Amino acid sequence: MDLKITTGKNLLTIPTLVEIAALWNRNAVGRHGFYPWDADLLQRALVTCQEAALILEARDTSGLLGFALLSWMQEANYTPGAALEAILVDQDFRGRGVGTLILQKALSLVDKLAGNSRLVDALGAWPYGFALTTLADGSERSGVFASEDGLLRLFQRHNFQLARKSLVMRTPAGDRGAELPLGFTVKQELRRDSTWLDRVFRNRELWNHNLLDPRGVVLSNAIYGFMPGETAREGKNLFSLFGVNTPEYAKRQGYAILNLRLLLGEIARIGGDLLEIHVYADNQPALGLYRRLGFQPVAETIAMVLVR
Repeated sequence: MDLKITTGKNLLTIPTLVEIAALWNRNAVGRHGFYPWDADLLQRALVTCQEAALILEARDTSGLLGFALLSWMQEANYTPGAALEAILVDQDFRGRGVGTLILQKALSLVDKLAGNSRLVDALGAWPYGFALTTLADGSERSGVFASEDGLLRLFQRHNFQLARKSLVMRTPAGDRGAELPLGFTVKQELRRDSTWLDRVFRNRELWNHNLLDPRGVVLSNAIYGFMPGETAREGKNLFSLFGVNTPEYAKRQGYAILNLRLLLGEIARIGGDLLEIHVYADNQPALGLYRRLGFQPVAETIAMVLVR
């Protein structure tokens, strides 16, 4: 078995991307609702960060056995680190040490190419990665699914530690009996910001759902979007909530839950069936809010890091 490292402009080699997309589609699509890849999608993800990313491929005479996507960034407000954005082994070759070999090589490359990285983020929500494959399915899921025992054990054997647990929660869309106070309005607008979230979804639409007081001041902002990956897998129109922001002057007045009730009605109006949220398991205030709206856990994810 050979390991091949692809970096820089060679990342955009179409035959390699075609093989990687095919392996992903055979092994990941349908398992967790991950969105199908193609060479064009991968090219768009890689083109802006060619010098800060690499693909690590494991091959034998039969072809591609597995791969990893690795990136590193030196953002001013973030700890210098590397992001292992995806690691995948063909299901027919699991249990043969392929994943171990890929991970060990990836870690040695971090030492060689990004020696000042102080952490390695394993499939978590690293905000400046080039692909963010945990989001490429169209849902904000960071970390390893708790059901993936083999992958969790692989990281643990290489001294990765639990960073944080998260819950994936859902609730049906529909009218929750929300009424706007006199003079209040709702404004929806397509997001054109430059946050990491907008960058990840640069080829799809994200929306702001804003609750405004009579003066037009924003009291609550909810960010949401349509999720094609799970929709295609389940046959239900799934939307995801990516954040609820309430200014300090408007907190503890019920504006966030009012905004979400209105949003659930709007999603139902446009044909949505479910709204999904990814929330930290230790964020009790947020969990309380979402449970009041009928959100129930459907999965758990575990973000892991290797502190260096």
